[in-house]
Amino acid sequence: MKAKLHKPAKDFKERYDLIRHPERIRSSDIMEGIFTGLTYFQSPDPSLIAASGNFDGIECIILGQEKRRKGKNSKATGMISAGGHQFVLKVLDEAEKKHLPVISFIDTFGGDSSMKSELGGQSFLISDCISRFCRIETPTISYVIGEGGSGGALALQVADKTMMLENALYSVIAPESCSRIIFHKRLAAGEDIEDTLKDSLEVLRPGYEHLKEIGIIDEVLAEPPNGAHTDYSFTIDIIRESIEETLKDWVQTRRGGKKTVKRKIIGKLLRERREKVLSFGIFEDTMDKLARRKTKKTKHPHINKIDIEREDFHTMTLIKAHLEKEGIEETEFFKCEKEWDPEINLFRVAGGCGFVSLKAYMNNYYACPKCGKGEYLSAEEQIEKICDKNTFNEIEGDLTIRKLVNKDRYYFGKYKHSLEKLEGKSFSRESLVTGAAKVNGKNVVVAITDLGFIGGSFGAAFGEKFRRAVNYAARYNFPFVSICSSGGARMNEGPMSLAQMAKMNMSLLDLKREGIIYLSVISGPTTGGAYASYVTQGDIIIGEKGGLVEFAGPRVVTGAGFEVDRRIVITDKLYETKKIQHLVHRKDLKSILSYYVDIFYEIKFPDSRESIGRIRDFSKQPQPLSKPSF
Repeated sequence: MKAKLHKPAKDFKERYDLIRHPERIRSSDIMEGIFTGLTYFQSPDPSLIAASGNFDGIECIILGQEKRRKGKNSKATGMISAGGHQFVLKVLDEAEKKHLPVISFIDTFGGDSSMKSELGGQSFLISDCISRFCRIETPTISYVIGEGGSGGALALQVADKTMMLENALYSVIAPESCSRIIFHKRLAAGEDIEDTLKDSLEVLRPGYEHLKEIGIIDEVLAEPPNGAHTDYSFTIDIIRESIEETLKDWVQTRRGGKKTVKRKIIGKLLRERREKVLSFGIFEDTMDKLARRKTKKTKHPHINKIDIEREDFHTMTLIKAHLEKEGIEETEFFKCEKEWDPEINLFRVAGGCGFVSLKAYMNNYYACPKCGKGEYLSAEEQIEKICDKNTFNEIEGDLTIRKLVNKDRYYFGKYKHSLEKLEGKSFSRESLVTGAAKVNGKNVVVAITDLGFIGGSFGAAFGEKFRRAVNYAARYNFPFVSICSSGGARMNEGPMSLAQMAKMNMSLLDLKREGIIYLSVISGPTTGGAYASYVTQGDIIIGEKGGLVEFAGPRVVTGAGFEVDRRIVITDKLYETKKIQHLVHRKDLKSILSYYVDIFYEIKFPDSRESIGRIRDFSKQPQPLSKPSF
C-alpha cells in the first residue's frame, strides 16, 4: 500500500501539534504491530524499549525510544538516560555478534539532562552510541516516527537507511529550549512560551524537506490525512512495507528455510554508510594549501585586577593579611570570585579563592592557579598556549559556509549578517581554527574552537574543517589534538549542524583505524553537541581545571525542570569520577600534550587499530590512568 504524501505539506507548527498529540502512535505500538515472537530485554530505562523479534522469518534486534501515550500505561519520559544509552551499546554488540539487522524507532524530546545522567556520563555514552552505529557490522534501519530531539535522537538514528513519517520532526534542539535561548527577552517580558514556538520552529527547520536534502533521511513515509494518531493500522502497514522492501536486498534464505543476513554485503554497507555520513554538508572545492599564520602576542583585555595601593583601608587590611598568610610579596592581584547568573548564561562553577597574585594568574593563561576559574581564551591565545612559537600553519582558513552546496538554505538574513560581521573580527573565518603545528618540536594537527565566534558553536563549515583536518593528520601520520570550548550545535543551521556530530565522529573512526592517537582537551565551557560527539571520543581526554562541562546548557536544563548542581558540571568532577584521564592547570597543558605526542613518535604504533575507544574507558575500566611525571 504505497500511499502518497499529502500536499500541500503542513507547516512546522501544524506538524508539531500532531507529534505532540497525546494519542500519537508510539514505538511500542509499532513494535507490537509488526514483529512476532517479541522477546524484551531488561532495559534499565522505561524510555528505551529493546527486544528481539521476528519479521517475515528474519530475526531482528529492535530499539525504540518511548514516550507516554494516552490510554497506555507507561513510566517513560521520552528522554533516555545515561544507563539507557549504555544498555544500547550492549544490545548493539549482541546484534553484531549474531549478524542480526537492527531496526530503531526514534521518538524523543532529547537525551535526559538530569544530574543523575550527567554523573552517569550521558554525553560520553551518546557519543559512543553515534560512533557504534557508524561502524556496526550489521545492517541498520531507523524510523523517525514522532520527534527527533537533538543528540538523544542521533544516538539511535545513524543507519544504512533512515525513513521518516511525513509529520515527524527532527531538530537540533527542542523548540521550547530554542525559545528559552533565542527569545528569552520575549519570555522575560511576559510572553507565553507557546506563542514563541512557531518562530522557533521556523529557525530550526526540522521537517523532512530539509532533512532529505542533507541526506539524513532517505525516504518519507505517508501518514493518515489527519495524522498517525487517527489510524494506527495505516501507519503500521506503511512501516511494515518499508521494512520488507529494505530488508529484501540484505537477506538470503538458506537451505531449510532459515533467513539470514548476507555476509558479503556487510563491507558494502559499511562503505556506503561512511560515505553517506561524511557527505552531511558538501562543499564546492577541494582542500586548500597550508597558510602560515603568525599569532600575535596578546594581552587579555578582561582582568579583574586589584592594586593594593589604591584600595580602601578595609580591603588593604584583608589583602595584607592574605599576603602574610600565603608568603606573597606581589603588589598586584586578581580577585577570584564566584559568579552564577543563568539568565545571561554566565556559569563559573569554581572560584572564591580570594586574592591571587596577578603574575601567577597571567602565567596560568588568565586562570586562577588554585581553582582554575578564569577568562575565556581566544583561538589565538589557545594556539599560543600549546604550540611552539611561529610553527602554526592554518588548514582551510578560507573554508566558510559560502562554499557549501545549497548555501542559500542557511546563508541569508540575520545569520548571514552575523557571519559577515564576525569574519572580519576573528582570527579565523569560522568557529573552528585548524592547522599543522609543532608541540615540543614534534608535528601535530590541531583543531581549536573560537568561543568568540557564535559561542564556538558548530555548523556545516565547522564539521567540514574538522573532517579535513583529521584527513590531513591521517595522511601525514601526525597526532591529532582538539581543544574545545563550545556551546554545541548552531541552531541557525538546523539539522545540518546536528548532522555534524555524526560526521565528526565518523571521521575520527578513520583516524583511529590508521593507528593515530587523538588527544582531546576540554576547555570550559564545553556543552551540548560538541561534548556529546568528538570531544568525548579522545583516546586521552584532558580537562582544564575548573571548566564548565555539561550535556545541556544551564538554561536548557533548568527549563526542562531539572536543578543544576555546580559541583557536578565541572571538569574536576569528570576526573574524580574517572571519565577523563587528566585534570590540569592551563599552564601545564602543553607539557602533558608533549608527553603523549612524544610517546606516539617514540613507540611504534600499529598500522591499524581494532580498538577505537577511549584508553581506559570509564565505563569499562574502573581504575584511572596514573599521572605521568615530567
